[in-house]
Amino acid sequence: MDFDRRKSLRRGMPMASRVPPDAAAQKQSQVAEAQSEIPAVSLSRLTKSDFQPEEYLKETLKTVQEKNIRQFRKALEDARKAASKNLQKNVYKNYESFVFISKEISGMERDMQLLRELLLNINQVGDDLMDEDEIPLDAEELGGRGGAALGRRRTMRMSMANQQDMFKDQLTKVWRTIRDAQRFVPFAPNRHVVGDVRNISELSPSTMQTRQKVDIVVLSDMLLLAVRKKRGNYAQTLLVAERSFLLSDVTVADVSDSSRAGSMVKIVNRAETFLFGFKGTDAKNEFLMLIGHAKAGIFGADPPSMPPSLPPPLPNNARPGPARSTRSRQSANGLDDDQESLAEGLRSRIDDMLDALDIHIARREFNDATALVQRVKRQVSESPKPAAAVQRAIDAHIAELSRLILTDLLIPCSPRKQVAGNVSLLHQLGWDKEAKDAFLASRSATIKNRTRQLKLEGNTRLYIRELAIVYFRLIRNTCEWYSELFADPTMSSALIAWVRQEMAGYAVIFRRHVFHEMQKFQVIASCLNHTLAEVDILGHAGLDLKFMLDQEFFPDLTACIRSFEARCLALLTKAVAEDGLAVASKISTASNENAARLFGPQIPIVASVSKLDEVLTDFGNELRFIVRDSLYGQVVASVLAIIEGVLKQFLTVLRKGSNTQAQEMALLVSTQAVVSWVVPRSAAHLDRIFGRTVTDIHNLEQRLEAFPSSLQDVFCQKHAVSVARASFDFVTAEFLDERTVDDAMAPSQEMELLLRGLGDIARELDLWPLPKRAVLGGIIDCVFVQMIDARNWETATGEKRKFSHYGVHCLVLDIHFLLRVCGSLVSKSTNNMANRVCEKALRAYFAANPGGTEMMNKMWYDARVRTAMQRLGYNFPDFGKGFEHRSQQSFENGAMDSAPGSARDMTASPAPSATSR
Repeated sequence: MDFDRRKSLRRGMPMASRVPPDAAAQKQSQVAEAQSEIPAVSLSRLTKSDFQPEEYLKETLKTVQEKNIRQFRKALEDARKAASKNLQKNVYKNYESFVFISKEISGMERDMQLLRELLLNINQVGDDLMDEDEIPLDAEELGGRGGAALGRRRTMRMSMANQQDMFKDQLTKVWRTIRDAQRFVPFAPNRHVVGDVRNISELSPSTMQTRQKVDIVVLSDMLLLAVRKKRGNYAQTLLVAERSFLLSDVTVADVSDSSRAGSMVKIVNRAETFLFGFKGTDAKNEFLMLIGHAKAGIFGADPPSMPPSLPPPLPNNARPGPARSTRSRQSANGLDDDQESLAEGLRSRIDDMLDALDIHIARREFNDATALVQRVKRQVSESPKPAAAVQRAIDAHIAELSRLILTDLLIPCSPRKQVAGNVSLLHQLGWDKEAKDAFLASRSATIKNRTRQLKLEGNTRLYIRELAIVYFRLIRNTCEWYSELFADPTMSSALIAWVRQEMAGYAVIFRRHVFHEMQKFQVIASCLNHTLAEVDILGHAGLDLKFMLDQEFFPDLTACIRSFEARCLALLTKAVAEDGLAVASKISTASNENAARLFGPQIPIVASVSKLDEVLTDFGNELRFIVRDSLYGQVVASVLAIIEGVLKQFLTVLRKGSNTQAQEMALLVSTQAVVSWVVPRSAAHLDRIFGRTVTDIHNLEQRLEAFPSSLQDVFCQKHAVSVARASFDFVTAEFLDERTVDDAMAPSQEMELLLRGLGDIARELDLWPLPKRAVLGGIIDCVFVQMIDARNWETATGEKRKFSHYGVHCLVLDIHFLLRVCGSLVSKSTNNMANRVCEKALRAYFAANPGGTEMMNKMWYDARVRTAMQRLGYNFPDFGKGFEHRSQQSFENGAMDSAPGSARDMTASPAPSATSR
């Protein structure tokens, strides 16, 4: 036992810690299983603020094999890409909010600047009030001289109050005269009107052309620009405030170097330049004099925002006695004198620095000037309480220096090193927002200049390719420069807004040169491909702008498709109008079972149907260049519009009365050919173009199934009227003959002519692949519809139609004859209408003749019809050719079912069929 304990101690392991063999094997299997598992990416730990990468990797990959480590790395990369895409989508989704918030922040900065100035004025007023409170103490020591000074001080306060009231009246007059002036020029202490200059021309700096007529109001610390606008259609003009400038932010220059610019003034407001033309030199000199007076402050109190220069320090003997004695009493140890001496020395040093700064600015030594500005700021920050005048003088010099740097930054096509240097200087001066705007404006100008250098020599594809290279590669370079020059994340929204603006500018040029009425889709597709190829380059800069292109060009693509559709419809309208409706060609139906079932081995088509198939094929061939899933709906709608437009034109042509019977039958066949042959061909073509089944076009065949039947109905109505008018015209016929009804009575000659007309139509139908049973049955049906019409049972004077005994027998016999000859062509509805016609005729007869003669029975009508059929023989047209019909033998065997016994039976209970009459 002791030996085992010593052995275990030599091995460095206590005896109690020995593991049984089964437990060791289980532990090894668990370790192997842990090594074979792929560790999961914990996003919750990655997003913690105190995330430690080294510790996370040690804990996660402690017992993981190399293969699983690679898979874990791939999972991390996928998570990073997903997070990047999510961030990009959020930026695109909320960029408008970013722009809005940045504008709000800039507005808050201006408000804070104004609040700081107001607080400074309040501090100055408080110091003056403290001085006034201490005057009575000095007055007691100095006697009457202090009382006189107090009286003068009170008089001065009263005059200042009156002056402020006058300033308010001036501003109120400006607000009342100029619309929206209060929004640009709000109320501020000591702000007043210095003067105004009217009827000035605002000129374009590039073309020197007049933009608009303006009036300029010069205030003590601002310039207000008001535009003259017409009120409605009248000649009266209205002043509307357009913009305003702080005098501390603008530079007014007299442009009088040349004779042409002798009466012009240039105003530079940071990155903006405005040029104004005056009627003469007197008006220009008056404006410059007002600007000088406003800056010098000779028309009232000095403007608090921009003093002309740093005021010199006052000597000790020139300070007011009461104030000096008061301050001397505030401290008895002599520290106030030391502080004033230090302040005077600081003012002297700052004055020397500002003089040197003026020299650097005049020599355009921007680097030295910026370094000197930083030294001045450090000097001011070291002083315990710098004077407000000192700070205003420093701010004025910084503004002048920044404007000059912005002018250099606005120069287009500047090298990258120069741009980076100017942006860095502006960043040191605190003009980051202005630097950002100037940088983006200069890049826009660079794109415009490079675009104007491109030559358009008639090759649209080459021009668009070069245009895309210029635009998108400059946009990519701008994005790279921007990320290096402006590291502040809050400025990213400005870059996105600028990119969107330039994309819109590119779309305008692209639309002007590519999307026009006669442009081919192949050229449009080639230009779009060049554009997309260059847009892919922007992906390297982290900007995926394909969705922007889709948004910009989708309306233009749909407009091009609609324009092509309109041209196709115009071409087909002309083809239908010029079509002679003769068979132009015959198409095989070997590949179309439905068409073979309807037409047989070949389809006879007219020239307009062939033209429709050709147009739809060309339409699909053009569309394959620009086909996209987003254009699916418009493509389908255009194809449907073309096909339905042609079918409606066929219906219009059929309704005209100038066509022959053969032309109308050719039109019926062509309509069926469009539905059963053209539509499937177009659907198959579009399936190949889109790479999938275009269900909307395939369903069109089912939707248009009833259209050929509609044209057949029109054909039947038209020929029923024409055949009836030429033979058995029930509308104008009279049934008042008083002859005797005997066995020699036969069907009328008019009914024989009606049947012969139907025979002519039947023989013509044999030449066309049309449903003869449906067409002839429809014509017979329309004949009875015309007979059953209530308007045909009244005379022109509104009286009921009358029938004689012979006339009613003649009508019933003619209807018997028609129904027996046509045989199975008579439908159930036609038979019912025939019953109604006979019933109405019998009722009309018995109503006019209550005690009239009895009607003949069934056998009599059968005998008269059989006799007529025997008399006509083979000279009568064979209506039953190709149909199930009753032969003459079937008539002789008595195929008729029933007949009434007498007229009294008819009046008592009408028979169910026309043959029973």
